[in-house]
Amino acid sequence: MRLLVFLFGSLLYAQGIPAEWNARQQLDELKVRFEAISPELSKIDLNHWRSEGVAVAYLSQFESIQTQLKSLTLAIADLRQSPEKLAIALEIFLRFDSLDSMQRSVMEAVRKYETQALADSIESKFVDTAVARNQFRSYMLDLAANRDRELDVLVQEAQRCRVEKNMPVPPKPPAPVAPKKK
Repeated sequence: MRLLVFLFGSLLYAQGIPAEWNARQQLDELKVRFEAISPELSKIDLNHWRSEGVAVAYLSQFESIQTQLKSLTLAIADLRQSPEKLAIALEIFLRFDSLDSMQRSVMEAVRKYETQALADSIESKFVDTAVARNQFRSYMLDLAANRDRELDVLVQEAQRCRVEKNMPVPPKPPAPVAPKKK
């Protein structure tokens, strides 16, 4: 049974999920793109924002973006170590969405309290992640589909084993009786 699952799993990886080295390469690219955002964010002068009376929500969202970026790069590094972990891939995907919504809001404050050039520079770093993010989304969907197929195989194999185990055992034929000696 283990051989069957291993062979079928290997076949499934060949069908949709990129090889581990390719997945790691994609994850490295994704991490580099997101790491490039932090230096741009560090150019923001939060003291100026506070003196201008920026809404506390903007400050909170800015801090949240920084936290999300750190958590995202750590999660990408974790997934790089174990590219088959669907839970980590899902965490990364959810962080994408969180960053998107906060980024739009913070960019309004950057445009208002900083220079247009800085806002454009930060925004371009977020845009630079688009291709890598789309590749990652495809990877995650392929990984999920692969897990579903693996689960289907395991369920079928478990069902086959249950059927075999529950099959009635035919009664043993009586042992031949040796003729009596006279």
